[in-house]
Amino acid sequence: MKNQILLAFIAITVLACSNSSESVASMDAKSLKIKSHINAYMNNDSSVAEKLFAEDLELYDQFSNNQKDGETLSNPGGNMGLIEADKFTHVLFSEIKCTTDNIKTYTDTNGDVYTVFWSMWSGKGNFTGAKTTIPFHCVSLWEGDKISKIWRYMDPSALQKEIDAFEGFNNSSTKVMGLADLKVNDGFTKNEVKEFMKNFTKFVRETEPNTYDFGYFISADGQHVNLVEKYYDSADFVHHLNNFESSKFAEKFMTIFSLERVLVVGNSSDALKAKVKGYGAELRENIGGWID
Repeated sequence: MKNQILLAFIAITVLACSNSSESVASMDAKSLKIKSHINAYMNNDSSVAEKLFAEDLELYDQFSNNQKDGETLSNPGGNMGLIEADKFTHVLFSEIKCTTDNIKTYTDTNGDVYTVFWSMWSGKGNFTGAKTTIPFHCVSLWEGDKISKIWRYMDPSALQKEIDAFEGFNNSSTKVMGLADLKVNDGFTKNEVKEFMKNFTKFVRETEPNTYDFGYFISADGQHVNLVEKYYDSADFVHHLNNFESSKFAEKFMTIFSLERVLVVGNSSDALKAKVKGYGAELRENIGGWID
């Protein structure tokens, strides 16, 4: 199926000089249905989507880190999952616009019918205030008069920034951070600390995909280090601590450093609160702002 989608894109660009039986139609009846849906979406109207998409719609967002075992993960919820997600973009953004002048329907040699939609999506963030314009491409597979599968291609970073700001505004973010002041113990040079952190960082990168920020910062005299660690949720933080404690780095870390102050900030779970007690951590809840 993935090869068929790739062929769909390729075929559209080379069909004019090809003698194959494949065909492309611009703004045919199916293309116009897609255009009608996009126009309704811009007005936060889901009435077209409710009729256009199959109840068990499969939706695949071709984003980085949205794959498992070489396959793109399907979004949950079928057609209602897509509709609710579209409505949520109107919570996050105002002034939403999509260009609709480049929609084509493609029939391959097997008789499968796809509609391909190239657009520029734009909107103004309701929580960041940032204006964003991004390319948005979509491939839809038809079964009769309904769309059964969709593959979407876009850069989701602006959307994620707006979600982060939304969660900060509502104090609903699951992201948590670890902050600490560390004293470098006597007998360890600045270069030795740097070499240890180089190896420790490599270990974290290779074993903790959800530790998404991991920064250690040393003073000019090499006597103090500050750490900033960020996790998508409390379970990821607990995993990090368990991973650290069972690794060869734990003993060396506690030999090099003395913990002067440890803060765990965010909406921590009970499991995380219990885990960090052993580090003498001070817990602070989120009351504003956001965590990227």
